[in-house]
Amino acid sequence: MASTGWQFTSLPHADLWFHGMALVDPMGPGPNPLYDPAYPNEARKAKESAGVGQTVLDAQLSYFRTAFRGDPAFEVLHFLPLYFAEAGRAEVFTALKLLAATAEGLPRAQSQNTGFGIAAVGSVLTTQSQRRVLGEFVLALEEEWDAFFEAYWREGADRREQLRVSLQDTWGNDYGPALDPFLTGAAVSGGVVAMVPALDLEGRIFGGSPESARDNVLAISTPSDPEKASEAVFSMLRELSFPLVRRAMETAGVTTGNPNEDEGMAARAAIRSGALILEMFCPDDLFAYQQFFLSWAARSSPSQEMIAGAFRGEYFLDPTLEDALKREILLTIRDGGEG
Repeated sequence: MASTGWQFTSLPHADLWFHGMALVDPMGPGPNPLYDPAYPNEARKAKESAGVGQTVLDAQLSYFRTAFRGDPAFEVLHFLPLYFAEAGRAEVFTALKLLAATAEGLPRAQSQNTGFGIAAVGSVLTTQSQRRVLGEFVLALEEEWDAFFEAYWREGADRREQLRVSLQDTWGNDYGPALDPFLTGAAVSGGVVAMVPALDLEGRIFGGSPESARDNVLAISTPSDPEKASEAVFSMLRELSFPLVRRAMETAGVTTGNPNEDEGMAARAAIRSGALILEMFCPDDLFAYQQFFLSWAARSSPSQEMIAGAFRGEYFLDPTLEDALKREILLTIRDGGEG
């Protein structure tokens, strides 16, 4: 049976949360920007166009940036919406305010949709001062929603729905069935894909319960146009490749001990992994995939005859890692065929 169990959507709380995080610090920790570097300026222009002045969040950007950069525990905030994928915006923010008001331990969740998220965030932000900052950020985002973001988000509803329908159809009719051996073998046969305007190349992935292959959560950049729905699939393949990339890096023994260098290596390998998977199952899309990621690297698109070399050069891998990655993909597919 084809793995068409991925559902594409937009989550208001995820869009609002990542909007706030992108304004505070579009770079984030690590070697690559965690958000679209152009997004803060686009948001400012949208506010000016809507006649919205400085919001509470705008006034506190420096404060939150200093707090988040000064404590590695706050890195959990870059993934927070994924832990509340089934909850509504108000539900999420009520849960986070409850956590922020709890000095020690974990509060009792007020709904089954927020219990895991409270535990995931509360187990990392354990001190009273950390939770105070979390509470302040939540309050700033609530005011941001009322002052600007709700109207901004609703203005884009028609375009988001067109994109969602286009992507869901493309996935269900083409990519889902074609990629089924990989998806099944990698235990990622279903879940939720949230398309988020503030994100860039770096998406987010949460694997859900180890006992389920269908409760995964992805957050990826919003494709530029409904006619380019395949861009979301390309981003998905990159994110879904990270677990097997890390196994390949361990097998090849190529880790450097430098977290930023290792993350950069993993990011290149994940892009190469997506190309290898497409070459096996959707070869007609390989050229578009390579074009897409060369454009992310601000590289001009070469001819079809030259693009493979340009792509391998831009996302170069140590031959030992490349071989280990190919073996890991084949093992994953074999597991899918035996499942």
